[in-house]
Amino acid sequence: MSVHAARNALFASLATLAERRDTTPDAAEKEEIAIAMLEVQSAIRDLALADLLASARAVADASQALEQAVRAARRKPFDVYLEKLQRHLAALDEARGAMHEVDALPPAPEDGAAPPPAPRTRAFRGADQPKLSTATDFAALKDEYARLFAACTVRPERQANIDYYVRELERHQDAYRAVEQQTGVPWLFTGILHGMECGFSFQRHLHNGDPLSARTVRVPAGHPRAGDPPFPWLVSAVDALQLKRLTEETDWSIPRQLFHFERFNGFGYRRRGIPSPYLWSFSTLYVKGKFVADGVFDPEAVSKQSGAGVILKAAQARGLG
Repeated sequence: MSVHAARNALFASLATLAERRDTTPDAAEKEEIAIAMLEVQSAIRDLALADLLASARAVADASQALEQAVRAARRKPFDVYLEKLQRHLAALDEARGAMHEVDALPPAPEDGAAPPPAPRTRAFRGADQPKLSTATDFAALKDEYARLFAACTVRPERQANIDYYVRELERHQDAYRAVEQQTGVPWLFTGILHGMECGFSFQRHLHNGDPLSARTVRVPAGHPRAGDPPFPWLVSAVDALQLKRLTEETDWSIPRQLFHFERFNGFGYRRRGIPSPYLWSFSTLYVKGKFVADGVFDPEAVSKQSGAGVILKAAQARGLG
């Protein structure tokens, strides 16, 4: 359904662009519209063939082209064309959030019963397999985080996905910096969390990816407590960071950020001896095993979204943060 909604929004935006192209006298705007139409047409073709993550990338590229068309437009009072494009952009943003929800990682709670030891996978042999602590306090995990971050290497077949995440961080950093101004939480941390929980959709709660049209339904439910829906993304994002007491943090070192990312999702992977996909998916540190629903673990399931630690390392390599 999410892909179907994205396709409908793309076709609608294509019609709007074509109508504007035929009526505007501005040659420069015509050129920008032509570029946007090519990008939208490419996204429509990609949606027919791609998996959800690749589809989200295609929608993001089309949205960026539409935003450029908005900037290039000759603005007039009550310009219906610009209003239509903004509606198309909102529809694409919501569709991308819905796509992400299909593959997003559910919470990873610590359960009571000790699970059986995780078998060594073909990705790690002998001493090469990272030995994970079962602790959940930062002091005990600090050195482990530093060691894993240094060892983190992107799987070559996933490099395009990582590049997409980094582009989205750069593209939306003004929104994340606005959150930083209100909370003190570094913009890059918030941006990565936004990608992990919402697929970079600004129609979704940072808490867990639920729609902003209502309070959160999934854990943590009922947020934001104050105000009435629909909630502005900024208001919800600040609430999510306050709820996790991230606004009280003063240490934003790499190990501390990794700790907060894992804490946000849950420490349930540690007791199974599996590097959390919420941190390390799409890297050589992670092979398989994931929670497929709240409290439901499947040892054979494989995460289809990148890990926060992998994105953080790639973003820092590009000079972000």
